[in-house]
Amino acid sequence: LHTAYYIKMKWLGISCHFQESEGVVMKIKLTTKDLISAGAFGAIYLVLLTVLSSMILPIVPILYLATPLIAGIILGSVYMLYSLKVPRTGSIFILAVLVGLITSMATFYPLIAAIVWGVIAELIVAGKRRNSAKALIASYCVINLTSMGPFFAILIAKDAFLSICTTYYGAEYAATLDSLTPNWIIVVFIALALLGGLLGGLFGKRILTKHFVKAGIVA
Repeated sequence: LHTAYYIKMKWLGISCHFQESEGVVMKIKLTTKDLISAGAFGAIYLVLLTVLSSMILPIVPILYLATPLIAGIILGSVYMLYSLKVPRTGSIFILAVLVGLITSMATFYPLIAAIVWGVIAELIVAGKRRNSAKALIASYCVINLTSMGPFFAILIAKDAFLSICTTYYGAEYAATLDSLTPNWIIVVFIALALLGGLLGGLFGKRILTKHFVKAGIVA
């Protein structure tokens, strides 16, 4: 059963209402411990995403373009565990911003998009919905849209992007990418990101079942 009560937030001097569930306590204030945990899990998430999107998958053009799907599936477990270990309002937004920053080397658009997706993901799990596995999976589908960050260059400055690809991977590689990325490729990227988020979230929930039960997360 949910028990509602009030706490005093000394640093603001106001009363703040929050919900306590069977296991997960939703608090508005992020503690130092929460920020350290967020940084640690965020680092793991970012390292894996960077390795996948810039070192492993680019070897084959079609795999590179499938990054939102493949990364989404692989990183789902990290995200779900992160959500369990740092069950605070704002923690998901922080992760989104970190991914946005690391994928905004060529243009600032990935950061702007990541901020928007971070806000949407936080709204999805707002309040007691943080105790719902379905809500967490849905929020991950949105967060996984940040994996599209490296591809904003294709949408905004394709010629420059292909020129860089030619330098690093050769003309044939760049020509293949060009043929595989028509103007409507953004629709494919979004679909792959949402599907990767769904599969990754479901997989993460499955392998972390004991953690979900312990935290009181319902299906």
